[in-house]
Amino acid sequence: MEFCSSEYLQEAKKRTNLDEKYLELAKDEYASYTFVIRAEHEKGVEMDLVIGYTVDDGRITDIWLGERKTDFTITGKYEVWINVLLGKLGATKALMMRKLKVKGNLLKLMKYTKPTLRWLEILRSIPTEFHGEYSKYNITGAEG
Repeated sequence: MEFCSSEYLQEAKKRTNLDEKYLELAKDEYASYTFVIRAEHEKGVEMDLVIGYTVDDGRITDIWLGERKTDFTITGKYEVWINVLLGKLGATKALMMRKLKVKGNLLKLMKYTKPTLRWLEILRSIPTEFHGEYSKYNITGAEG
């Protein structure tokens, strides 16, 4: 599935909402997120990607392409997002190093570190085709 496509987002929602470990870790989480994934023309990533989702009591209730007003907006270069997704760069470290920039309450966001780490594991189980030069990191996937 193409990274950040509608099909990819629906699969992410399905797998997340079926994952008992994630649901336990994210219990009592009520938040909405926008991820802005910046293009890198020199590496074959031609357009910014913007996705978002809402979590209600640990369940993803809505997931979409495009911008909406959300509690958190997290922005970074495509390469940074891929490195976080692949586990080459920790999400918290990327935030602290300012490789990912946050609009929203950072302390509240940090409260959701454990469910975020589990969510990244779930996303790694989805067969994923990345754009441009990053296609060499495509994920073949496994059932999550």
